Parts: sequence; structure tokens; C-alpha cells
Amino acid sequence: MTTLYSFEIFDTLITRKVAVPVGIFALMQEIVNSGEEYLDINSSLKCNFIKYRTAAEYRQRQLNNSMNKSKEVTLNQIYEDIKNNFFLTDLQTEKLKELEIRLELDNVIPIDENINRINELKAQGKRVILISDMYLPEEIILKMLEKCGINGLKLYLSSTVGLMKSSSELFQYIKKQENIDFKDWVHIGENRFTDYEIPLGLKINSEIYDYVKLKKYEQNLRDNNIENPAVQLLIGCAKNIRLKNKNSGEKYHFGSSFGGPILYSYVSWLLEQAQKRGIKRLYFIARDGYVLKHIADYLIEINNIEIETFYLYGSRKAWRLPALDVQSDILYKQFIECGMWNFKQLDKILGLDKNILKLFLPTQFHGYSKGLNRKKFKQLKEFLLSDRTILEKIADTYKDKRKAAVSYLKQSIDCTDDNFAFVDLDGSGLTQNCLASLMKDFYCGPVKSFYYCSTPAFFEAINVERYYYYSIKQENLGSVLELLTKAPHGQTLGYEEKDSKWIPVLESVNEEFTKKWGLNEYVSGILCFVKNIEEYKKQFSYINLDSQILPEEYIGFLNTGLDKDTAKLLGSIVHSYMGDENFEYAPEINFFEAVGYFFTGKLRSANVFYSGVRSHRLIRKILEYKQGHLDLCKELFNIFIHKRRQQAYIKILGFRISFRHFLWKDVI
Repeated sequence: MTTLYSFEIFDTLITRKVAVPVGIFALMQEIVNSGEEYLDINSSLKCNFIKYRTAAEYRQRQLNNSMNKSKEVTLNQIYEDIKNNFFLTDLQTEKLKELEIRLELDNVIPIDENINRINELKAQGKRVILISDMYLPEEIILKMLEKCGINGLKLYLSSTVGLMKSSSELFQYIKKQENIDFKDWVHIGENRFTDYEIPLGLKINSEIYDYVKLKKYEQNLRDNNIENPAVQLLIGCAKNIRLKNKNSGEKYHFGSSFGGPILYSYVSWLLEQAQKRGIKRLYFIARDGYVLKHIADYLIEINNIEIETFYLYGSRKAWRLPALDVQSDILYKQFIECGMWNFKQLDKILGLDKNILKLFLPTQFHGYSKGLNRKKFKQLKEFLLSDRTILEKIADTYKDKRKAAVSYLKQSIDCTDDNFAFVDLDGSGLTQNCLASLMKDFYCGPVKSFYYCSTPAFFEAINVERYYYYSIKQENLGSVLELLTKAPHGQTLGYEEKDSKWIPVLESVNEEFTKKWGLNEYVSGILCFVKNIEEYKKQFSYINLDSQILPEEYIGFLNTGLDKDTAKLLGSIVHSYMGDENFEYAPEINFFEAVGYFFTGKLRSANVFYSGVRSHRLIRKILEYKQGHLDLCKELFNIFIHKRRQQAYIKILGFRISFRHFLWKDVI
């Protein structure tokens, strides 16, 4: 019959606010490099404190292993090592040691589920003890435990006893002290080696506590920024939310660990900028503004910010074509530049019936939908830019929709002063210019707009003041970022008057798809991250937790390092594709679909890369080689245009060899 229960302390009963233990040293490094009381400490030690602190512990542990039969090191030994190596005074050494102790106490948080289990065992009259391999002194561990509501339990600490779990000697020592047989003992801890395999080898009943693991994107961020205290706190915040909400589901955890860190930084920045610029009203544009407004409203409430927020229904479909009037020559030119990216659908881009459009086009361009050579493409573009009759036709066709859009905007936007701005996510900037064009009918000032700039190419502003939040050195990821800001409703198609009020006409969508995916849980996870990181921000005021650089690794991960789990989460989001609002963004691909794509180049996916990551390895290989073939064709076209045929032959030969290797090695 079991008579004794023992629990590991760290990452089983208590944990830290930072991502990993070394995060404490990252916070120390930040403080000693900025605090006046540490000015007299060796500059090399301050600038590289993390490295020297971890090296001192490792060095002392190695000495103990060779001389004292695997005895634990102590905090005093570690700082004595640093003192001797950098010729510190006793006072300087004590300052550093006290700083580490203070930060350990400041960072400790409880793991409630195991503390509750201890309380239940005690209520049942069971014996419970605590064990840990730890260099911190016992009085500090007791303070950490007390802070987390753990009192009155016997503690066996390696730094006190001098023996360690990892060598099994601490378990042997406890057996004698507690007069217990191994078979009547249960040990619980999170370390597979010291808390499971070692005690199991002694016939102790061992249980592994399932402590949370870092996500792939968190591992990348940690590994690339191990010494960055802000990164340590950012990841630690998300990790501990998962720890406290284990049963909340993957969408909740995705919101708190991925969507939250990216979007919080942007919204925190725009609220700060709005206050500095005297902006009192923010209009979040649908649908990207749905999640952003939730974040802003929460931050405004908890920080008592004097800014009002509104949700403005708008879209490319509702604003772009209606924005064109006969005086919109510059906007029309931008519109054509944008439209010619997909000139085969020119009639849809210009919003005119195909037969009507042909009345305005020279005969040589009537076959535009089947494709044009380079010369005709250039001529068509020049014609569209120079011919005002098409602009006039568009303006006349959409004059009623323009009137409706202007009426809705005039009704929805308070223009009594210029202390207002719009919030958008990403794009070319054309839609913002269209908004300004619509507003000129009732507002004469420039339109202010906050903008998450991850798209490298964008149009010159026309009567718009853009305030950019930069995502540094990223490719065009606007469509992927939009996945992180989904709304439960369809896009705005236009506006209609009802009971003397203008209301948006929304595209019909099956809300069950969004509900099934878990949008509400996702948003709840984001808001939980915002709540917790704001608390971190107040406690660690010396760390910049909403830097524009912090989301960089996450956004880069979307483009290059995506893992299967994240691809499944993002790829399964309901997304508008080819006019279908009820379709997955990047569905998993089967073999027949992949083969069809290989021969036709057609695939029902908005992101082939994401679909590939979600799919079987063989499918991924087929998609990759097809994509490589498409890229090769584009490159060959440019090469032949410049008459570099020998270079083209080398490219073709290399692709044929690569493809044969793929067929024989990776498929057959």
C-alpha cells in the first residue's frame, strides 16, 4: 500500500514566467547593463552575463562530478566562480546574487493542477514530500513555494543534502530518512530521466507530469533570440497560458501563442500612436478589423485610454469601383495597374459586362481572356490608361452604388473634427485611396489610416496619411495575415437604405463553418494573451514587450518554416477562394488532385505551399516539383526573350536530371 508521495518542484508545482530557466539570466543582463548600481561591474561580464553565468554553473558542476561524486552545486559556488574570474568585490558579487534571487521570486507562478492534487492527498491523510535538483538555497525555495500557496511540506533539496536525483542517490537517501519501501512510494515530476527512468529503476512508482512543450514557432524564436529578455517573456506568457488552460483546445492555444503575439504588438503600437497624434476615434475596417477591434477595446478598457472604436463595414468590392468618378484620373491609373496583374479577367476587374467592354476596346484586344503576348499586353495597358471613355462608363455604371457607399460612410463616420483614423491590416493601399475618394464628397481633409505593412509593393497615397507598422524584410504575406484576423460574417457587397438608415449588404456565408473551426475560441485565446502580456508589461517595465521586431520570427515562420500542425490550423480556415466563401484556405491534397495539378497546373487551393505541408510527403514532392516547373517556365521565358539559349539548355537539363532523381528515389 502506497504511503508516500513525492513531487518534483520546478515545472511540476511551480514554474517561471520566462520561456526557459536561462530567461532569468536574460532579465539580469538587461538590468545590470542599465542599472546605475551596477556601473562599477566589469563591462564584459555585464554585456555577456548570460554566457558567463551559465558557464560558471557548468564549470562548477563538472568539478563536482569529478571530485564529489555528482554532488549538487550551490548558488554560492556559482557566484564565487564569477567573483574569482572577474575579480569582483564581495559587495559586487552579493549584488548579482541578490538580483538573481529577487528575479526568481518575482517570476515564480503556481501550477494549480498539481498543487490541488497535493491538497487532496493531504486531506486524505497521505504523506507528501517535495524533491528537487536545484542550486538555489533552501530558504529561497521555501519562499517561492510559499508565494504559490505551498506550505508545511518536508523538502529534500540537492543543494542542501548534497545528493542528486540524477545519480539516484537522493532517492536512496530519502528512503532511509522516511523509512519507506520503494514499492510504497509514488514520485511525480516532469523530467523523463530524473523523475521517471531513475526512480522507476529503483522500483518507485513513477508518473510523468505532462508539462507544456514549446510550439515549433516558439522554439525557432527562442533559439534565434535566446538572450532577448522580451522574447523570453513573450514565449513564457504564451506557454503559461497553455499550462493554465490545458483543456481549452488547439484554437484557443493557437490564438494565445501565435495570433496574440503578432496582433497585440500592432494594436498596442497603433493605440500609442493614436494618443500621440490626438486621435479620439478609430474605425476598424471589416473584415480584418474584427479581431483587431476586440484587442483594442480590451486594451482601451484596462488602460483607461480615451479613444472610441467603431466597426466600419467595407471591402474592395464595396468601395473600389464605386470610388471611380470622372475626376478620378490618378486613382483610375492605379486601378488599371492593379487590374492588369490578372488581365484575363479584365471585364470583372473593370466591373463591366464582357460584351459592353468589347465596345470600348479595339478589335485586337477582344481576345484578352485567352491571353496576350508581351507586345499586345503593353499596348492594352497603354490604351486603358489613356482612354477616358472606359473611366466615364465605369463612373456612370456605379454612380448609384457610389451614392449608397457615400451615404453609409457619411452616416457612420464622425467628421466634426479631424481627430479620427481608420485601421486596416495589409494590402497595396489602393482600397484606402478608394475610401478617401468616396469621402471627398463630404470631408475635405486627408484620411488618416493605420496600416500593417507587410506587402512590399504599394500604391502612392492619394489624400491619405498612412501610418505604417512595419514587418521588416518580409515578402508579400498579406493574404496569410488576413487568416489571423477572420470575422464571422461575409464580405461587404454594398449598402442599402432601410428605415431611413444605411446598412451594409453582406455576402451570405455559412457561419457554421467558422463556428466549427473555432473562431470564438481563437479570439478568446488572443484576449487571454493580451491580458497576461499587459500584466507582464507592467511588472517588467524595463523590457519593451511590444516591439515591432518581436513578431518578425512568427511572420517569417509563416513563409518558410511552417510545420504540419500550424499548416493544418491555418489551412483549414474558411476563406474566400474563386468567389466561394465556404472553402478551406489550403486544404489537404490527395494523390489524384496532386497528379491533376502536375499536368494542368490547376489546384483548388489559395496556397499550394500550405496545402503541401498539410499533405503526405509524396504529395508534397509532386507539388514542389510542379511549382519548380512553373518557376522554370517563367525563368526560361525571360532567358529566351534575351536570347541566352545556352543558359536555357543548361536549366532544362538540370531540371530533367532533378526530375528523374525525384521519380526514382523519392517516388518509386
